[in-house]
Amino acid sequence: MTSETSRERAIFREKIYDLVRTIPPGRVMTYGSIASHLVPPEGTDILAYQRIGPRWVGYAMRDCPEDVPWHRVVNAKGGISLRSDLGPPLQKKLLEEEGVEFNESGYLELKTYAWIPDHNP
Repeated sequence: MTSETSRERAIFREKIYDLVRTIPPGRVMTYGSIASHLVPPEGTDILAYQRIGPRWVGYAMRDCPEDVPWHRVVNAKGGISLRSDLGPPLQKKLLEEEGVEFNESGYLELKTYAWIPDHNP
């Protein structure tokens, strides 16, 4: 990886974190919706990005700074994805403390809780 590529990826990760920081309490975004609101790094194939962008968001969230409300990012089904260091019970607890309700299967209703930003960072 070139230093330019590394720099582009670092900038992209910061855009992810900046967007996640704007998600209001009690609301969520999916990995895919975050990816769709961001311009991919320069030189990225758009069709490839549409396929793998959510995964890039997931990788970034795995290593996010402490001031990023990581718990407000869920999967496309409204479920909690596994996170190696903190785990689903903590994420669910943090969301419930913000008023998010889960059904018996452990999913939240995206129609109710999904947040759509009014701009792209």
